Amino acid sequence: MSIGTYSDLQTAITDFMARTDVSGKATDFITLAEARLNRLLGVVGTTAALTGVIGSDEIDISALSAQEPQNLYVTYGTSELCLTPRALGTYSTTTIRGLPSIWAIEAQKIKLDRPLEEANSFRFVYLGRFALSVAAPTNEFLTNHPDLYLAASIVWGCTYTKDPAISLWKSALDEFVAEVSAENSRKKRSVLTTDPALGTIGRTRYSINVDGNP
Repeated sequence: MSIGTYSDLQTAITDFMARTDVSGKATDFITLAEARLNRLLGVVGTTAALTGVIGSDEIDISALSAQEPQNLYVTYGTSELCLTPRALGTYSTTTIRGLPSIWAIEAQKIKLDRPLEEANSFRFVYLGRFALSVAAPTNEFLTNHPDLYLAASIVWGCTYTKDPAISLWKSALDEFVAEVSAENSRKKRSVLTTDPALGTIGRTRYSINVDGNP
């Protein structure tokens, strides 16, 4: 069974619990699980699919739990182009419709350097709270640790149904959290022991292939 999206996770919760009294409750279990994951593990890399509006230079992201925007990509024909991030007010804009090349964040909106000529599809990558939804159907944590996401959700499912199997799922959850926390600590120590300046030696300009990837 593949658990890679919000929808997959809901299906897996229902399948693993194999009960008729949890129909339609999986989304609640996920929300409660994410509340704990937010307290324990901090921000997570998330990808959201967005659609622009013809004639508008704004994209609403108020439905997302974005804290640190990373990258924005636009689909153009069969290609996906990486837009250049800039601070608001530091780049030129135009009222001529077309394909944008620069973006910035203003409050709960993405601001583009020009209005769209068509309803382009965008892929927005950001760091934010655990908050899967239809708009943001996956994140790095679900991709890398579906077992923990599932266990955290089913613990709340068992709480709802008063299922004695909660002790098994709680034990698995605690084990998974300890493993992931230890892994995150190792990664942080590895980053701290590397001089950031070393990565810029020999590089004098921005590269889309290197700097533009999430």
